[in-house]
Amino acid sequence: MTQTPGMTLSADIPRIETAQAAKALCARLLETTAELVGLLDRETALLKQGKPRDIKSLYVRKSALNALLTRDTSVFRRDTDFILMAAPDEIAAIKDQYAQLQKSLDANQDALVAMKAVSESLLHTIAAKLGARTSGPEVYGQDADVSTAAPARPAAISVNTVL
Repeated sequence: MTQTPGMTLSADIPRIETAQAAKALCARLLETTAELVGLLDRETALLKQGKPRDIKSLYVRKSALNALLTRDTSVFRRDTDFILMAAPDEIAAIKDQYAQLQKSLDANQDALVAMKAVSESLLHTIAAKLGARTSGPEVYGQDADVSTAAPARPAAISVNTVL
């Protein structure tokens, strides 16, 4: 049995010992995974549309689905031998659904990386503009040459609070 640290199956989760229980677990896994795929795809679409603030509303449900999927996957791993024997038809569907989940996770990760890259680029551009030195006006001097005033300090940001 492989478990992540801190994750233990409680005694109140019974072992899968009947074909009906095995099929019910498989159905829950399929349902949870399908809903999580849909949620990740919506989140990815929001990221691609440039609406990262709208993702907050999806967080609670995504966390709940993740907890359910983790618990059911642990039960599945614990009782794999019996489930493979009792519900062989559902196994292929679960494998396909997990492959789709992986694709959705990869697409979501790519969208998050792209969003981060855009944010960093914007910050670098803003920092470069704010840090750029501004020079004084170019004017003709006494000998008709263009003279440039000494470089000024970076321009300050001012906020009009009257508006």
